[in-house]
Amino acid sequence: MFQMQKWQLLACSAALMIGTVPAAQAQTACPAEGTASAEWIGLSQLHGGKGYADTPMGQVHYRLAGEGEGPVIVLLHQTPWSMVQYAEVQACLAERGVRSLAIDTPGYGMSDMPGGHPTIAQYADNLIPVLDKLGLDRVILAGHHTGASIAASFASRHPDRTAGLLMHGTPLYSRAERETRLSGTHRTRDLSEDGSHLSEYYAYIRNYAGPNPRTRITANWSTITWWLSGVADVAHEAVYLHDLGEDLDRVIAPTMIFSDAQDSLHVNDQRAAALKPWFGYTQFSEGGAHAMMIDPARWARLAARFVGEVADGSAPAGD
Repeated sequence: MFQMQKWQLLACSAALMIGTVPAAQAQTACPAEGTASAEWIGLSQLHGGKGYADTPMGQVHYRLAGEGEGPVIVLLHQTPWSMVQYAEVQACLAERGVRSLAIDTPGYGMSDMPGGHPTIAQYADNLIPVLDKLGLDRVILAGHHTGASIAASFASRHPDRTAGLLMHGTPLYSRAERETRLSGTHRTRDLSEDGSHLSEYYAYIRNYAGPNPRTRITANWSTITWWLSGVADVAHEAVYLHDLGEDLDRVIAPTMIFSDAQDSLHVNDQRAAALKPWFGYTQFSEGGAHAMMIDPARWARLAARFVGEVADGSAPAGD
């Protein structure tokens, strides 16, 4: 026992000396594809692999999971969620031998709230110190909704660090659409005496997410993460001010787009897929924006296939 503890201590010390942390196997069980289980296990899903990186936007919380030789896939969540969106996905990717790095966008989850009003480009650049700390040179960027904007901006601005790009729910808005989104009414975060501020938001999200039993889980997480993020929904503002089309025009990495038929961004996904002849497109589900969390095993299977195609060079790319 003493020898094992000594070996572990030496391994951790060596990892710290080179500025990295050992990757932890995702210990959350990967649910079967198409599961209807609505078991709630909370934050125990995020077991192991967690750390912080100092960045211009403050401390950024991350979780590195899985083992393997191929490229790491960086998972960027929708607003106002957190890396918990990918907890089961990380377990499923690990089972397939794919390493993944989930990151809490600054202002959400356990990352620091950034000062001022950051842009999507600043969010993208802020990934660099996280990757550098972990010794990750070229990665595949994967993002959902807001995360897709950040991922595409990173691919556009840092092509030398980008092995591939996967977007699920692509906020490719026209100028008029962005202005409409910015001027729209937003829910307040006023606290009620009886706690109905939680139940009312939960009911709204539960109806939005659809009838699948697992939306009890996703609506619960959505409610929790929305309230934890506080009053400044800075990432949504950044999305609506950002011209994603300019980024996508400069992307040369292998690119795949996932879409859900009932997602508000379904038409935007199709619009984005038509921009470049090598952009791939997969309709992930007939459902809405919670489909990834409802069926994480399916998402991981399709994402792992894309990772494999990037790794073996069979995924088409631009010049």
